[in-house]
Amino acid sequence: MIDTGTGQAPVNVRIYSDGFNKNHKQSFVSWAVAVATLGIYTGWMHLLIALMLASFFSRTCFVVLLAIWSTTFLPAKPVLWNAFCRSWIFQTWREYFQFSYLNEATLDPAKNYIFTEFPHGVFPMSELVAGTLCQAIWPFFNIYAVAASSVFSIPFWRHFIAWLGGVPATPGNFKKVLKKGSVAVIVGGIAEMYMQHKRKERIKLLERKGFVKIAVEAGVDGGIIPVYHFGNTQVFDFWPQSLAGFARKQRAGLGLLVGRWGTPLPRKVPLYMVSGVPIPVPKVDKADPKFDETVDAVHAQVVAQLQELYDRHKASYGWADRPLIIE
Repeated sequence: MIDTGTGQAPVNVRIYSDGFNKNHKQSFVSWAVAVATLGIYTGWMHLLIALMLASFFSRTCFVVLLAIWSTTFLPAKPVLWNAFCRSWIFQTWREYFQFSYLNEATLDPAKNYIFTEFPHGVFPMSELVAGTLCQAIWPFFNIYAVAASSVFSIPFWRHFIAWLGGVPATPGNFKKVLKKGSVAVIVGGIAEMYMQHKRKERIKLLERKGFVKIAVEAGVDGGIIPVYHFGNTQVFDFWPQSLAGFARKQRAGLGLLVGRWGTPLPRKVPLYMVSGVPIPVPKVDKADPKFDETVDAVHAQVVAQLQELYDRHKASYGWADRPLIIE
């Protein structure tokens, strides 16, 4: 099945991006471009640190570093830049990861939805790759995203995420973009960077109810859609794990990405995104005595349906014996 972007894909059919299939072999040129550009993007913080150290000894490096940081003064507004998402470079990324997806429901373009995406993992690589393909997977939808506020203080990354429709993850921003369209949120966030496990998937959700509160208060007419990205936890390891507590307090991922060849280059693993059936969300005023009760009820449905979604599709990814633990 080819994702032409002219209409929503048939439900319960696994589709490989850009008209490819599971047996497709990436060309050397495409692979080389993907490796180079992915290495720059995911290794960006490493490059900035190296440039900062070099600037103590080189005036040229200092000027380059100053020029890069000066871009943080340029506005980074969510624009859903179609031409940016259609870039051939992103196609090489999708080829590199053999990106595929499956939708369990056809969505109504007249309604807004909240896509709750899991897992964040060490790095939300699959969510990022999916973001470049949103307009093909769900044509006629405006799908924004909320991302860690710390990302928007980093040059290059801040504009990259904004061009994909991202805004800093604050309640105010969430509500603002929800009025303009649908919103994707990676609920587990930074905490999941320190939850890697060799034999099971671990995600953070049981105490994460902020997105449900916003959904209930707004009365999201389309509902909440659980989304799971198979393979995302295998892209990177994170070191050292001992910084977990301090990193959460600082609301930032502190450590080193360890991927292919021991570098910050993502491992070449297949990424598979599965989106479930929308969960209805009633509209209840925040001052209503039943508000908290409604939030708890909707949240419980999200937890249950995410677990069921994972269990339905884990075998097709080759993870029949890999359980999902929701914490």
